[in-house]
Amino acid sequence: MALAEGEFAVSYGDDNIEVWVTQMGSWANMNTAFIDRKNGVVALVDPFDAQGWLRALADENLTPTHILLTHTHKDHTVGVKAIRKAHPEIEVWGHVESVSPSLIGRILFRRTDFTHVWDHDPDAGIVWECGDIQLMVTHSPGHSPGHVTFHGHGVYVAGDLLFTMRSGRVDLPGSDPVAQWRSLATAKSILQNLPSDWRLIPGHRYDWIDGSTPDWVTLEQALKHNISLNAPDIETFDALPFNRFDD
Repeated sequence: MALAEGEFAVSYGDDNIEVWVTQMGSWANMNTAFIDRKNGVVALVDPFDAQGWLRALADENLTPTHILLTHTHKDHTVGVKAIRKAHPEIEVWGHVESVSPSLIGRILFRRTDFTHVWDHDPDAGIVWECGDIQLMVTHSPGHSPGHVTFHGHGVYVAGDLLFTMRSGRVDLPGSDPVAQWRSLATAKSILQNLPSDWRLIPGHRYDWIDGSTPDWVTLEQALKHNISLNAPDIETFDALPFNRFDD
């Protein structure tokens, strides 16, 4: 499917956790929220359009309680400031290594003041839970320092580690193609051990193998068709044409 900008797709699992998915902005950013109404927990991942999220949640009498960031590139944090202004008590989570120490990195990466951080090693996972929401947070650097992915409640939220058919570029400040290759290997192992009908929610809605731009694909489809996941070695992966802008 292809959501109109600002349209929300809502799924309801047997665990009573709602998963909202929407597409926002000129970069076709995909945003996800995990909502536990019983316990009043609303966790937004990489919110792009603050007002769009705040209106949609207010319409359902919901209040955002957490922001979970896959990484701190500007297009993944642009909505954070306004949401924090509207809800100063909100928790903002990210990996401690995602704050770039370099000047050029600070230009590319939006300054984000976390209230809470993860600090686990690359390729390691740690459980984040609040109310009945339970997510595995995997440290997946490569596209950017401190990048993480989330999975739970029927979805794998890939950020810019993975898109439907390919993976995130590795020519930005702080990017590391070797780390990206290792993170992709870890991701492939995770996807192979999750239910095949779970959805992979990419950081951006880019082209799929048939030329369409779906909002998500199943894990089975990603494992079968994603070019990066199926690269046989790092040399093949590193030569893929979408890894660098000048390619």
